[in-house]
Amino acid sequence: MRSVFYSIILSILVVQSCKSNGNDPVDSMTKVSISASEEGAAIYLNGVYTGEQTPAVLNVSNGVHTIGVGLNRSRQYLKKTVSIENTVESYEIVLGEADLQQAKKWKALFVGVNKVSKSTEDCITQYTTEELDLTFDFLTWSFQEKLEPFSYHTMDWEFERRDISDQTVILDEDNLINPTIFENHITDIDKGDYDLVITFFRGEQEDCFIANFIGIAWFDVTELSSESSYYTIRYYDDIKASIEDARKNDPGVFVHEWLHTVAERFYPNRGEVVPDDDGLVVHAAGKFGYTFPWMTWYEDLISGQVVTPDGYAGIGPEALLQCTVRESALRQCP
Repeated sequence: MRSVFYSIILSILVVQSCKSNGNDPVDSMTKVSISASEEGAAIYLNGVYTGEQTPAVLNVSNGVHTIGVGLNRSRQYLKKTVSIENTVESYEIVLGEADLQQAKKWKALFVGVNKVSKSTEDCITQYTTEELDLTFDFLTWSFQEKLEPFSYHTMDWEFERRDISDQTVILDEDNLINPTIFENHITDIDKGDYDLVITFFRGEQEDCFIANFIGIAWFDVTELSSESSYYTIRYYDDIKASIEDARKNDPGVFVHEWLHTVAERFYPNRGEVVPDDDGLVVHAAGKFGYTFPWMTWYEDLISGQVVTPDGYAGIGPEALLQCTVRESALRQCP
């Protein structure tokens, strides 16, 4: 739950923003009435959440602006680009089906690793192909049922899978599959092939303990030569029971690690303002009043609706529509 402190500050900021944008005098602002096919839709101005919901009237400075709305029931995103001039007292903007934005295609590669070891002389932990099937199903479910709606369906994820089953992967000194190890085993991925690469392996079993569960993401997308986001997950012994529990109580493990790869550097480097706690973004939930199991935090971080003392922060649907990791690797982003 968001703190009352931040809500009070934000209310002050909203009132102030209605008077002036900091540069324009009050008389250069125009009243803009915004409505949509759904009441209660989140209103965005130039990609930034305003804190207002449809129908609402905003004071908008003169010039060209993007007006977006996130429909909270259908989880769709609508937007118009409008030119505001002070030749009229007010504008009325209605967003409907014609303003629906086409989702960006995002591509993920899941690499299930059947066998890993600390060294060539140590014991080996193993997952069966059937156990990796459960994991792949959990991944696709969590992205399609959680991540895509959180983005107002500005993202459309496509999944591929390749297992490493014919050899034992030797882990690094931290007992992880780091980017270098991954690229030693999978050598044919080019720039633009994937937005995200995930490796998944077993950390413990009855007769062989490597290390407890952990998910680790590499924040810099240039860690892989393909410039794809990358993370690795070392999972539990009883994978079936663990996934069943996660679906019910904490379904965000795959979403959490993906956010590390894009919310820590990728989108901030593109100018998006994200909430942070001494440099931490994804782990800053507690500072902003969120509690376990963090799904509301992930939703607000993805949709750009985290309340901060300076307004709202997060990635937001406009940023997701403008550039994917694959497009960035191919230098196709604006």
